[in-house]
Amino acid sequence: MVNVRVSQQPLSKLKCGLLIIPVFDETPRIRESIAREMQSQVPNLETALQASHFEPKLENYRVIPTTSSELPLVAVLGCGKVDEWDIEKARCVFGKIVAIARELKIDNPVFHWDASYPLPKEAAIFFPEVISAISTAAFQVKEFKKENEDNSFQLTQVILNYPEAPGEIAQYIDEGIKLGNAINFARYLGELPGNVLTPERFVKEIVELDGSLPSWKVEILDKNTLEEKGLNALLAVARGSQHQPFLAIVQHHPPQAKRTIALVGKGVTFDSGGISIKPSKSMDEMKYDMSGAGLVLATMKLIAELQLPIHVVAAMPLVENMPSGNATRPGDIVTAYNGKTIEILNTDAEGRLILADALAYVEKNYSPEIIIDFATLTGAIIVALGHLAAGLFTDDDELAESLIEAGKISGDRLWQLPVFEDYREYMKGKLGDLRNISSKPGAGSITAAMFLKEFVEKARWAHIDIAGTAWDMPPKSYRPEGATGFGVRLMLEWLKSQLNT
Repeated sequence: MVNVRVSQQPLSKLKCGLLIIPVFDETPRIRESIAREMQSQVPNLETALQASHFEPKLENYRVIPTTSSELPLVAVLGCGKVDEWDIEKARCVFGKIVAIARELKIDNPVFHWDASYPLPKEAAIFFPEVISAISTAAFQVKEFKKENEDNSFQLTQVILNYPEAPGEIAQYIDEGIKLGNAINFARYLGELPGNVLTPERFVKEIVELDGSLPSWKVEILDKNTLEEKGLNALLAVARGSQHQPFLAIVQHHPPQAKRTIALVGKGVTFDSGGISIKPSKSMDEMKYDMSGAGLVLATMKLIAELQLPIHVVAAMPLVENMPSGNATRPGDIVTAYNGKTIEILNTDAEGRLILADALAYVEKNYSPEIIIDFATLTGAIIVALGHLAAGLFTDDDELAESLIEAGKISGDRLWQLPVFEDYREYMKGKLGDLRNISSKPGAGSITAAMFLKEFVEKARWAHIDIAGTAWDMPPKSYRPEGATGFGVRLMLEWLKSQLNT
C-alpha cells in the first residue's frame, strides 16, 4: 500500500532523493520557469535535456543526475500535447511515477505539480483519479514468490509537491487512496488461484471486511438455505464441486439514504466448464471468472469507507463449476427462484444460471430501483469489443447514458449493444420455459443478456459483460497486466452521479 501526502514547498527549497517534474510539449514556459527556479540546485537541467534529445511525449522521461546532495536526481516526465491532455493520459503520467521510482529504487519520490498545469476535469474528479493511479501502478501480488531482487523493492510513499494546492486536496487524496486500494483489492481477489480463493474463502473475505465497516449488514445464504428458498439454478452449477455454494448479500445502508440500488456480481471462483468441459489451453485463466463478484465487493468496501449516502445492496453468488459424478448434466432441467424452468443444455453457460437466481432474489426481497449486474459472461463479447471496453445491455436509455458517461470519466469504457425483443425467441426452451444457450448461432452476448432479463420484472436493469476487460486488457503504466479491477472506478463515478437524481 502506497501512501500519498502533500507538500507545498517551492521547487528551490525541495530536498529529496528524486524529484519528478511533468512537462507538456506546447508549454516551454513551464520548463523555462522550472529551470530558472532550480538554477541553484540543477544549473545544467536545460542543457542536459537538450543533450539527451528529450521530447515531452506522453510517459517519455529523462533522469538528470545533479551535483546536489540534497537533490541528487531529477526526472523530467513528458505529458504530451496540452490539447490532447485528458483524464486517461493523466492517469498514465501519475502511474509512470511508480515505474521511474522502481527503476531508480527510490521509495519516496516527490512529484511536482502547480497551478499552471491544466486539469482535464474538475479537481474533485481529477485528483482522486490520478492519486488512485499511483496505488494501482504499485500493486503487486508477492505472497506466492520467494523474496528476490526483482520484488524486494517496496515503494512506500509518493509526495505530491503542490505549492498552490486547494484546501480540499487532503480530501481528494484520501478518496484517491481509497479508490486505488479498492481496485487493488478486486485485483488481488482475481489473482488468487482457484485452490486458494474458493467460495468459502470469498465468504471469509466478506466477513472480515464486515467487522471493520459499520455501515454494512451481511447475510450469507449457505447450501441448506439456498435449497430451502429454491435457488436451484445456482445450486445446479455447484453440484459437481466439493466446495459449498453461497449467496452473499452485503448492504451499505446509511441512515440518510433514500434510494436503493442493487449490484450483482458473478462469482465463479473457478470455471472448468463442468461436464461441458473447457479446452485445457488457458483454462488457468478461469480463476478470473469471479471478477464480477470481486469488483462488486470492492465497490461495497469503497462506498462504505467514503460513506456515500445511498443504500446499495450487493448480491454475490459464489460457486465453483467442476465436473464430477454429481455434476449437472447437459439436458437437465431446474426450476429457478422465480419459478421459471431452465433447460441446461451447456454446463459451461453457468454464469447466467447463478445470476438468474441472484437477480430474482434481490429484486423480490429488497425492491431496488435499479439493478446492475457484472459478469465475465461470454467469449462473444471479446469477439465484438476486444479487450478495450465492456458490453452494456439495457433497454433503459437514460440508465445507459448515465453509465456510459461514468465510463468516460473513469476510463472503464462501455459500449451499448441491442436487446431487441426478437432475440428473446432464441432463448425459449423446448421442454422448459428457457434454455441456457441460444437456439441460433451468433449474438452470444446479446442472447445471454436476454436470458438474464427474464429474471428482472420491475426494476430498471443493466447488464455489463466484463469478459474482455476483467483481465488481459492492454497494460498501461497504472494498470499492469493481469486482473484489472475493471468496474470499481466506473461504479464510484456512477453512484456519485446518482446522489443528486
